[in-house]
Amino acid sequence: MNLQQLRYVQEVARQGLNVSAAAEALFTSQPGVSKQIRQLEDELGIEI
Repeated sequence: MNLQQLRYVQEVARQGLNVSAAAEALFTSQPGVSKQIRQLEDELGIEI
C-alpha cells in the first residue's frame, strides 16, 4: 500500500466513483488509476 493508491481511491470516491473523472483530476490515465486500485484491492484482500 502506498500514498498514491490511497489518493486514487480518495479521488474516485470524491468523483462519485467515476474513475475517468478521477484520473482527469489527478492528471493521469484511467487505466493507471484502475490498475493501482486493483493492486491495492489484491494487497488488502478486499474489493473497493
